[in-house]
Amino acid sequence: MEYEWNITKPYNRGLHGFAALSFKELIRLREEEDRKAFNELMQTILPDVEEYIARSLSAAVRNGDIPSGKYKVEEFVNELYLIAFDHIGTIEDEKELPFWLFKKADELLEERIIENERDTHFIENIERFTAAEWQQMQEEYSVDGEGELVLLEEFDDPSYPKYEYTLADAFIENPESKWIEKLHADLSKNEVHDHIDMVLHRLPAPMKSIYDLAVNQKFAPIEIAKIKGISVEGVHGYLAKTREIIRMSFESRYVMKK
Repeated sequence: MEYEWNITKPYNRGLHGFAALSFKELIRLREEEDRKAFNELMQTILPDVEEYIARSLSAAVRNGDIPSGKYKVEEFVNELYLIAFDHIGTIEDEKELPFWLFKKADELLEERIIENERDTHFIENIERFTAAEWQQMQEEYSVDGEGELVLLEEFDDPSYPKYEYTLADAFIENPESKWIEKLHADLSKNEVHDHIDMVLHRLPAPMKSIYDLAVNQKFAPIEIAKIKGISVEGVHGYLAKTREIIRMSFESRYVMKK
């Protein structure tokens, strides 16, 4: 069965709209070689990209792909300034700028992060984990957050992270089923977010980042395909598999064990 990806939460796509509106001004500043003003304008449209980079780095730290403290978000953002200044003229349509920025961020991350081969034990056994095993995973996830906290310190906004995973992000079909109602009744918003975040951190990088782009950045599958350089069908496949794993994890941890 195939599912359509629907975004149920309201969201102001600030980057998506503002980047397009700023495109002509960025082109003008580039032509005038005004790097200072160009970077200042870029700074106003990059927060979403910065957060995406921070989440990608924190996931890599948690998974042991890079040591904590090896990279700073600022390093990647500074490189994005340079890349944008040198190559923004290659963008033909102002609407392409948001996708282009995320694509370049992805390329920078891929250059520096060599993902360790993921242990398939988690995915293959997700329906068989005991309550004690889920508790141990949760404890390891909480303790292993040091690297992420280091990354978050680079942001002045105390409300970061701005993302919040909810059941609606994963349970697209059959929203009235009794056991989904039970999850809503039994779990707090923080418990739901922490569980989904923990599960995502155990998944391969493409699944995490594509889910991030869909849920947190509200990109449509066709837009994610442009960023990732894969087919729309491929994006749908990653999203469907990720949602399936998240649903199975809730069922295994909170429904079948009670």
